[in-house]
Amino acid sequence: MKHAILNEVLSPKLNKPLYHYTTQSGLLRIIRDRAMWVTHTQYLNDRREFVHAVDLVLNEIADLSGASPAGSSRSESLKKMEQSLQLTPQSINVCVCSFSEDSDSLSQWRAYGAETSGFAIGFPPELLTAATAAQQWYLAPCIYNRDRQREIIRSLVEEVLDENLSEPACDEADTDDYERSIRLQNGGNLIAYLNRYAPILKDESFSEEKEWRIISRPLMNRSASFNFREGRTLLIPYSKIPLSTTNVPFCLRRIVIGPTPDERRFQSSVNSFLMHAGVLEGVEVPVDISKVPYRAW
Repeated sequence: MKHAILNEVLSPKLNKPLYHYTTQSGLLRIIRDRAMWVTHTQYLNDRREFVHAVDLVLNEIADLSGASPAGSSRSESLKKMEQSLQLTPQSINVCVCSFSEDSDSLSQWRAYGAETSGFAIGFPPELLTAATAAQQWYLAPCIYNRDRQREIIRSLVEEVLDENLSEPACDEADTDDYERSIRLQNGGNLIAYLNRYAPILKDESFSEEKEWRIISRPLMNRSASFNFREGRTLLIPYSKIPLSTTNVPFCLRRIVIGPTPDERRFQSSVNSFLMHAGVLEGVEVPVDISKVPYRAW
């Protein structure tokens, strides 16, 4: 891509542990499988996430269209890009999983500790970096600042517009050219690129979460790595990311137990489980109790 900002956003240097908040069943699954679920972006808790990014793109297209002569190639390309945003995002299977820089967050305990005590699993930066690179996926912090979001979206729209305008004329008798023609009629790579960035563009009201996300590349619906699991009210599309590579085997930095009425027994049971699962072989993984004064019982 020509715009350096787009590469910078998806390739930051991670130099601190990140924490994944989860339930008891999530803790058991992640450590037993040495893998994490990554969920389709359209089945996350915040249903406005993709819509928020689309709104930003529409505003940028409107600004550029207002400065483009009517009927020009630039104007027509922007119109097709705008129309492409009406396509359902379910047509591209991009999955994510979330982490936080904060190991003891009240808002997260409220989300994951309402019925049973939640957990914050701390992963070392080298493990997450290696696991993401092995899949050729992305690991990036969420961006909450509206001006920074606009800067990213402006670069994205301009990148796609430049690509579309630089494409040579298509010969629809040629199969490759015909497919390229269809892609250009559908706005070029706008939706494909937007699916990379939309998951990290969040409303500023969520800024206290200090969230990072692993973002998959688009997954084929019939791929062996793409599947469905049972949700509370509907089937959830998801994939998995292995948390062990040749260079960096599975390891944990720390586990924090959320507010619970039975702290010591919880701590003892988690330590026993880590030993049973082979996580404590030659290493120490601190298991701490949350200091947040919150009761869900």
